[in-house]
Amino acid sequence: MSSDSHRKSNNFWIGLALVILGVIFLGDTFHIIRFGHLISSWWPLILIIVGITKLSGKDPKGSWTLIIVGIILQLTTLHIVSWHFIGRLWPVILIIIGIGILLKSSYSRGSCSEDFTESTEDTLEFDAIFSGTEKQVTSQKFRGGEISAIFGSIKLDLRSARIVPEGCTLTADSIFGSIEIYVSPDVTVNLKGSQILGRFENRANSIEGGPTMTIKGDAIFGNIRISN
Repeated sequence: MSSDSHRKSNNFWIGLALVILGVIFLGDTFHIIRFGHLISSWWPLILIIVGITKLSGKDPKGSWTLIIVGIILQLTTLHIVSWHFIGRLWPVILIIIGIGILLKSSYSRGSCSEDFTESTEDTLEFDAIFSGTEKQVTSQKFRGGEISAIFGSIKLDLRSARIVPEGCTLTADSIFGSIEIYVSPDVTVNLKGSQILGRFENRANSIEGGPTMTIKGDAIFGNIRISN
């Protein structure tokens, strides 16, 4: 699936989720729906839906993790499976985490020792799901892309990147996560973000006449900040 199709698919699911939330809030306002009871019983579906929308991205393992966690939480919330039963399996979590740390440590030995991983990609497309990612982009023909933090964090340094003359668009979505984007002062930032119980803010100082970077997306129970 192309990045454009992937973006349209994500926008569809995000829009659908907002419509559903709006209907629920409206029903609660008129006392048609017991919002508190509904949320307490079905909130894990948010994780499952987000995981499904991310399956076509570059991090399918993270998407499946999100789906599995959502299913487990949903089963316990509906009292289909007890926490006592899941509690007996907690050592498996330690094993999985340990394997992940060992693999990451093995990879780090052969990679750059700096905090930020260098990237020369002209177009970005990656997710941070229950994880943290720090990336420095040095592309001299940066065209934007799509990033998302879901119960995770992203630090994206674009100060060494050169934007194409016609400008670029970067889509950033933060769902229960955090995204920090650093841009050069000679870049004009055009912010088109929305926030739902989150924060989407631009603290970057821009010089007039520079290339334009449009940053759009949603901060849903999360934070997105752009600065120098």
